[in-house]
Amino acid sequence: MIKHPAVCSLVASCVALLVCVSPSFGETPDTSQEKTSQPIRVGVLSSAAEPGKNTSQGLYIKILRNAGMEAKAVSAEAVRAGALNDLDIFIIGGGSGTAFNKALGAEGGELVEKFVEQGGGVLASCAGGYSFARGHSEALSYVEIANAVIIDNENRRWARGKGNVEIETGYDKAPTVTMFYANGPLWKITDEPGFGVTKALGSFRTDIKKKGDEGGVMPGTPAILGGTYGKGRFVLFSAHPEFHWKLGNPPLVADAARWVVQGELKPGEDVNWASVFPSSGQPKEEK
Repeated sequence: MIKHPAVCSLVASCVALLVCVSPSFGETPDTSQEKTSQPIRVGVLSSAAEPGKNTSQGLYIKILRNAGMEAKAVSAEAVRAGALNDLDIFIIGGGSGTAFNKALGAEGGELVEKFVEQGGGVLASCAGGYSFARGHSEALSYVEIANAVIIDNENRRWARGKGNVEIETGYDKAPTVTMFYANGPLWKITDEPGFGVTKALGSFRTDIKKKGDEGGVMPGTPAILGGTYGKGRFVLFSAHPEFHWKLGNPPLVADAARWVVQGELKPGEDVNWASVFPSSGQPKEEK
C-alpha cells in the first residue's frame, strides 16, 4: 500500500498473517517545577484476561512488571473500545497472527496505526513481527508502520522451524546474542514513501530451514527492526526475547519498552543496537 509522503494514512485493520509457534514460556509536569515519574503503561494483545505465565503474552507482562511498568492484557474488543487511549505501549507477541487479525478487525487496526502515528510505542515478536511490516496481502496491509516487507514466505516457507539463533548486533560490547526463534518473519527494508525511519538493529547469523531445504536466505537478514512511524516508535523482534530466560534476553524487552516511549527522534539521535538496548553488554550484578 502506497502512503502519501505528506499525510500518513490510517490503514484499516489488524495484526498478522501466519502462525508463530508459541512454546510455553512519561513523565507529567505538575503545578510546581518538579516532575513526577509515572509508570509506563503497557497493553499486550491477548484473548485471555489473565494469560498463562509461560505464554508469550504472560511473559511480556511479567518482564515489564518486573521493570516497574504497568503491564496488562488487553483484548481486541478493548482496543476497539478505546483502550489504547490509556496506554503508552501496545504489544503483539507470539501466537496465531491470523487470529489476531480477525479479532482486531478493520476498526481495531485503524486505531492501532493511529496510536503509533500520534506518539504511541509498539513492541512485537514473531507473529507481531509480521503484523507491523508492509503487507503483500490484504490482511498484512492492515497495519503498516515499518518500512519493510516479508520475504521467503511463499508456499509455507515461513514455517522454517524453531530453535536458538545467533544474532549479530554490530555493537562491540555485545557482538552477538542468542535468542529463541519460532517461524518468525524474514524482512527486507524498503524505501516506500510515507514512512519514518526503519533500521535493522541486528541480523541473523543462524540459518533455520526445513529438512531438505537448501537454505541460505535467513543469514544476514534483519533479526530486529527499530524505527519510527509518525511521532511514535517501534521495535519488532523476529525471534522471541521473552522466552527462555536462561538466554538472558528479558533486559532487551525492558530496554526496548523504555526506548519506544520517547516520541520523535531528537536531532542527531541514531537508531542502532546501542541506543535501543543500552543495558546490553553491561556486567551482570553479582547475586
